[in-house]
Amino acid sequence: MKIETARDKLLSNYEVIQYINSIKKKKKQNASRRKSVMKTENLETILLELQGYLKGTPAERQTEAEIRAFIKELSVYELEKAEKLQLINLAPVSMVALHSVIEECDQRFSEEEREHMLTLVNTYLHPEVTEAPFDDSKRS
Repeated sequence: MKIETARDKLLSNYEVIQYINSIKKKKKQNASRRKSVMKTENLETILLELQGYLKGTPAERQTEAEIRAFIKELSVYELEKAEKLQLINLAPVSMVALHSVIEECDQRFSEEEREHMLTLVNTYLHPEVTEAPFDDSKRS
């Protein structure tokens, strides 16, 4: 694989979705031009696989304004760039998920701070809340 332009910036899933959409838009505009069938097929395969992976993730429901507001609110905490990115991409809804994203979470942040982070995630990032596979309260 050839890297055409080296990047040193990490992208969120939202940014990847936006980039895919821009590629599709350019592809439609350039449909009249003939290009290598192999390159087009490879690109199409990559785009389809990426879309399949990102479909149903919180990134699909996020907006740039919400992400910016989330990052601004989150700036009161000393988080690494990678931790912020993971919070945006994964949008954790539970304390367990938050601990898996933020290294030494319980040592670095108080219970109130961690709860506030989860509140920010719920407010700005539209996390996907799925029903637990097993719930004792529904048993008769």
